[in-house]
Amino acid sequence: MTDAISSPERILQSALSLFSEKGYDATSVREICEASGITKPTLYHFYGSKEGVYRALVDGTLENLRVQISQALEEGGSLAERLRRLTLTYFDASRAEPDLARFILSLTHDPPSSAPRTDFLTFYDDVLAQVTRVIETAEARGEVGPGPVEVRLLILMGALGEAVHGYLLAGRPELTPALADALIDVVLKGWIDPSSHS
Repeated sequence: MTDAISSPERILQSALSLFSEKGYDATSVREICEASGITKPTLYHFYGSKEGVYRALVDGTLENLRVQISQALEEGGSLAERLRRLTLTYFDASRAEPDLARFILSLTHDPPSSAPRTDFLTFYDDVLAQVTRVIETAEARGEVGPGPVEVRLLILMGALGEAVHGYLLAGRPELTPALADALIDVVLKGWIDPSSHS
């Protein structure tokens, strides 16, 4: 590890690598410290405990993503512009830290006892509520025709999830702005074009 990376960041990077490889329970504070090149008092100073490191990694990431999603959706503009920003937020987060994204996604499928409890449901429900408000506002303004918002959420979030999972698993598709544009164009076409419902 280079001195250019701060001790707190080195701790998080080392913990992420160990948690991903061995699991949270099987990783010791000593191993995190050795991998980070720091002492136990340094880890305790910054994070308080192994769980504190986990919380900074997982809860911190989810909170940052929630804020970025809120900003993307609240910035204004048309429904297409807002949903493109939402898509790019997901894409950028996955591209910037793919190992962290893989680890957090794995936690949603692991047994609850395998790591400290994380409230993924509240995060998920909050994101869906924000996107629902944006879709309902667009429908009220006549940007899109009427339709079941629950199904629209499945289509939109399913497409985002598939793109991100494919990228994290196989490196494809590339999560580019062009893909974000194409994805939202295709999704919204089904919401706007009355002939698609005939």
